[in-house]
Amino acid sequence: MSASTSGRVLKGIPASPGIAIGRAFVLSSDSPSVEPEVLNVQDIPSEVARFRTALDATTIELMNAIELARKESSTVISIIESYLLIASDPMMTTSIIDRIQAGFSAESAVLNEFDVHKTILYGAKDPLLRERVQDFEHVMERIIAALRNRTLSHELAGDSVVVSGSITPQDMLFFRQLHTLGYVTEIGGINSHSCILARDFGIPAVIGIRNATEIISSGSIVIVDGFAGIVIVDPESETLNEYISKHREAAEYRERLGALVGQPTRTTDGVELVLKANVDSPDQVDAAIMAGCQGIGLVRTEMLLVRWGRYPTIDEQVAWYRDIAERAYPLPVTFRAFDVGSDKFREGIPHHEENPALGLRGIRFLLYRPDIFQNQILAILRTSANRNVRFMLPMISTLEELEHAKDMIEECKLQLARDGVDFDRSMPLGVMVETPAAALMAPIFASRVDFLSIGTNDLAQYTLATDRTNELVADIFDAMHPAVVRLISMTVKAAHAAGVVVSVCGEMAGHAAATEMLVGIGIHELSVSPPLLLELKHRIRSVSHGDCLDLVKRIEECNTTTEVYAVLGSLKSWREGGDTSV
Repeated sequence: MSASTSGRVLKGIPASPGIAIGRAFVLSSDSPSVEPEVLNVQDIPSEVARFRTALDATTIELMNAIELARKESSTVISIIESYLLIASDPMMTTSIIDRIQAGFSAESAVLNEFDVHKTILYGAKDPLLRERVQDFEHVMERIIAALRNRTLSHELAGDSVVVSGSITPQDMLFFRQLHTLGYVTEIGGINSHSCILARDFGIPAVIGIRNATEIISSGSIVIVDGFAGIVIVDPESETLNEYISKHREAAEYRERLGALVGQPTRTTDGVELVLKANVDSPDQVDAAIMAGCQGIGLVRTEMLLVRWGRYPTIDEQVAWYRDIAERAYPLPVTFRAFDVGSDKFREGIPHHEENPALGLRGIRFLLYRPDIFQNQILAILRTSANRNVRFMLPMISTLEELEHAKDMIEECKLQLARDGVDFDRSMPLGVMVETPAAALMAPIFASRVDFLSIGTNDLAQYTLATDRTNELVADIFDAMHPAVVRLISMTVKAAHAAGVVVSVCGEMAGHAAATEMLVGIGIHELSVSPPLLLELKHRIRSVSHGDCLDLVKRIEECNTTTEVYAVLGSLKSWREGGDTSV
């Protein structure tokens, strides 16, 4: 590496918190392109056999990944299964073999066949279908690599930081077995399956660093700061020693956190908060309970759609919801209604939207498709028989939306009552505050529901008019912006006035720098991913509520994000006790 790269700081998007230090293992992108080749007739049978061997190797790798996923993370089983369906599609296999028999090499036949399917998907109006191009890319690259005998040897990435254009979920499952330290990628969204896996596994990750595979060389020492979203290449000795110290202190700190399980979540001056967990699958409930959560604050039910690739039946939904509710019992579980649209699952949306983030999303879609919404309401109500279920509505912006949804819930209750089905007639209902409109309407909403939950990710996105997955505006998107903070404070005051509970279930809930601010603002509950629970509890137990109130008063005077961070940085208590997370 050139001297000019030494100590270079690369800015990306923080995708999974933590600090990793190690040598880089760069997965350079091997272009699948090949020169056209015309086979001799006598070579065709061996070429077909070569293709079948490569396809078998790809299939075996995917099947092994599925088995590993059953043990490590059921969240991504459906994703890898979709890769397997592509690889084993008999029509594609037949077409590729036909191309080989027409005289094309196996590589050319695979590329040409997959290009046909990718071209069709690229031209689709539905963004969900366009996103499937990446699935075909992954499978195609695996088959081409197998044909070239370049199947990725995951063992080489052991105890290193993996740098790649992108990383598939199955690769992450294999890397986890080898104690991979961290991830750096050129593309990807913070809510992609790979990023969700990184957070679940507690592996630091930074995404969105352009040309990372060209800038970083294998063997280089890299620091991955998953909190700040930066990667430092070949750091100076002073910087390296500083991060080594932080990493050591953080490891010791995590070991000490185990003693907090079962301890109250209480500030030094006696103010208690409730800590809950965000989950995407039943398996994550067990990890949350082991970490001492006081309930499940958010179940993203749309993950069920991603897994099935369709809208499941009422009975299928009940089975999934009940699995989660029974694992958590007697702790409360909050199921959020399908948050469909925007960059998420989009099946059922009638036509292409030029700006889907501002289109038929969340409650708008559910009211547009009352058949889907009614089935989910019935499934949730049937799951509520043990009286530990809460229901939450996403992306509410108007009172009409809320009242319409409540009417549908009441109709479903009457239907179940007539059928003699047991359910919780007083099942708590809440709304997500994710738009400026919802925050401004919070006093009205709070008077008509049982709880409010603030989704800071979307609230920041819509308040600042920035796509939180777009690296081009990554420096603008920040939930600490004074406008976002004021909307949060406004929502909390409305909840207090109405006497209802208010929680935060967005990324801010787990942000180390935000803890004192949220405590001071008056949040009752915080809900984070299971790996962050004990660390958050430690921070709350380390601060004074009185100091947090003073902090908020100073933040209310800030006019820029920089000023907010300066005020947050002036309160050092969150750095104490070995907490080096920021």
